[in-house]
Amino acid sequence: MAGRTPADAPSRVRVERSARAPRGWDMLVATDGSSDYPHTAHWNESVASTMPDAGAVWLTVAEEGRLTAGLVAIERRLGRGFLARHRMDSSFEGTSCGPLVAADLPRETQDVLVHELILAYARLRRGPLGAVTLALGPERETRFAHLLARDGRWHRHASPTAVIDLEGGPDEVAASRVSKPKRNERNRGLRAGAVVEVTDRADALDEYYPLYLAAAAQWGVVPTPLPFLKALLGDPAGRVFFTCVRVDGRIVGGHLNLHLGDRVFAWNGVTNPAVARSHFPSTLCLWGDIVEACRRGARWLDVGASGGITSLEGFKRYFGAESRARGYYVDEGGAVRAARSARALLRGPRPGRVGRGRPGQRWHDGRDGEPRPEGDH
Repeated sequence: MAGRTPADAPSRVRVERSARAPRGWDMLVATDGSSDYPHTAHWNESVASTMPDAGAVWLTVAEEGRLTAGLVAIERRLGRGFLARHRMDSSFEGTSCGPLVAADLPRETQDVLVHELILAYARLRRGPLGAVTLALGPERETRFAHLLARDGRWHRHASPTAVIDLEGGPDEVAASRVSKPKRNERNRGLRAGAVVEVTDRADALDEYYPLYLAAAAQWGVVPTPLPFLKALLGDPAGRVFFTCVRVDGRIVGGHLNLHLGDRVFAWNGVTNPAVARSHFPSTLCLWGDIVEACRRGARWLDVGASGGITSLEGFKRYFGAESRARGYYVDEGGAVRAARSARALLRGPRPGRVGRGRPGQRWHDGRDGEPRPEGDH
């Protein structure tokens, strides 16, 4: 393979639709070196087994008896009849995914393999009503963005994520990165009787889910199904944990966290705005995430993209979170692109609706309007 360029390398990509990961998949995830939890077999098998009308598609390259490169995507059919749209997403529910390649291969070889994967993936788009997407986390953006930029079919949307450095452990994070107002909120919430708990019990999700449904309705988004959340929490390797805050025994907030390697991703999470200013569940949930991530030996806590919600961006900065580049790449058919543009024009701003970056009740902290200036550290 030495000397080949991405343009002239023949494709060796195998495409397989299966509810189960190919043999050796998680070994490839481990040898890639910068993979995210949604690359794992457990995440994608959980999607395939619990999400309505969703299936996993695995693209792989094998050499000398091992997988050397791969890409997994979730395939869905949206709508019915001849206008049904076909989507494939190598990222799901706001996570990052994208191509995998063995990090022990020469860089030129890695680029060849990833380019082949990207080409093979793009070929899976079905006509004018089809779309394929992928999202690259910060490290993978550095590794692979140049290959997607080289291929003119991909449109990149900036979707920066916020990351907290956990070096030094919880005490160091609290002293040097968490702002004084958030330390005060943590202490006040605990004194008021709030309890932070980390668990892998599925019944905790049963308690949490009505709170999450209420938030999803407020945001105007389709909620992630409870069976999927439960399947993830049942990860046999113990890589998924649920941080929750209780007041008088009731769950008033929670985050489902995904742990792989030196990173924890604080993923699905909401808190109850009714107790936002008395017990500070948002602050306590995030503090609980930090403590547990440190206990597990993680170096980074990824608290995700903020979708342009300025108050949420500010909330994360209170904890020392720094913005890192993340790219969301889309190759879509002309009919899908035109329909999406028309929908955006027709919808326009909706007065009174809590929206991204617009004033209104902020679900995470119970305040109204724009964020206050950050306090002293």
